[in-house]
Amino acid sequence: MKIIKKFKKLILFINYNILLVNLYLLLKINKFNNKIYFRFKISDYFNINLLNMTYNQISNYLNNKYNNNFAMKNNKQYKNETMKQFKKILKIYSVDLFDRNYHLSWLKDKIEDNFIIQIEPNNPDYLIYNAFGENHLDPKYNNSIKIAILTENKIPDLNKADYCIGHAHINYLDRYFKYSVLLWTNYKDINKMRKQLLNNKIRTKFCAAVISNYYSGDQFRLDFINELNKYKKIDMGGRYENNIGQIIKNKTEFLSSYKFSIAMENSNGDGYISEKIIDSFISGTIPIYYGDYMLDEYINPKTYILIKSEKDIKNKINYIKAIDNDDNLYREILKEKVIIDENFSDKIDYELKLFLNHIFEQDKLKSTRINN
Repeated sequence: MKIIKKFKKLILFINYNILLVNLYLLLKINKFNNKIYFRFKISDYFNINLLNMTYNQISNYLNNKYNNNFAMKNNKQYKNETMKQFKKILKIYSVDLFDRNYHLSWLKDKIEDNFIIQIEPNNPDYLIYNAFGENHLDPKYNNSIKIAILTENKIPDLNKADYCIGHAHINYLDRYFKYSVLLWTNYKDINKMRKQLLNNKIRTKFCAAVISNYYSGDQFRLDFINELNKYKKIDMGGRYENNIGQIIKNKTEFLSSYKFSIAMENSNGDGYISEKIIDSFISGTIPIYYGDYMLDEYINPKTYILIKSEKDIKNKINYIKAIDNDDNLYREILKEKVIIDENFSDKIDYELKLFLNHIFEQDKLKSTRINN
């Protein structure tokens, strides 16, 4: 028994010293954009609670913790409940989204390790919104920290949002995070899907397009299609200029019979890259693209045909003709990896988690940025 008591005292002594080290790390000052702040982790809430105890209370607490350790070590429910005690509760609501559940699920995936999300429609501490409405301007949300998550071709207005996640090529201290619309798609799986197509027979159909939003679409896209049509007919499967007798129901299935596909954006915006080019890759076509010139940040430029301006049209149509008439060249393009860095998406997601954690770790009063 004496040996056991001495052993327990030794464990208590070690735990107490570990606590002192943790407290030192907790109080260690960090800097972000020349502003001093404390970066708390889940484990720090445990240390903060201990600060309010006397030495004897700490001793008893750690002693009980040691005694219960073996019994609770493999109890997952106990662990989860214990961790919840130290997680900050975030009262969040979302408006102006194309799918509230999808956005909240996406957000939860990024922050659930450190926080608990509680849906609060009436008086949220944090309001998430997109570009599909103006409900975020309702005065009842004036006391909420507003976070814009833009998936349309919109430039963020940081006079209305404390923070923004968007696609534009801008830098705004700790208030903005660049996250391309491309990353909301099947971007990570393109190389795997593309590889499965290499053993398929060479396609005989030339080129297809699925265009429905022609009222607000860029005229350049239509001008290019008219020029390429002079070489060979482009099959139009959308509502605009449909020439196949019906509106297609499955875009991927429709495009999968063609060598090329039109993957031009409805509008050319700074950093805006939609799902169109991803749809083309997944369908196994060679995309003909018009949009953000910095697409090569995400995708191998050898795998698509970029049209930059009207001056570029003639040369690129000649290149399309060359590929169409040279099976070896066509195969070589399909062999290229679409995503050069297959870990790129994971790296961006990790940085996004740091961005979101920085917002939610702060006290609400300190996290406000509008009019600061």
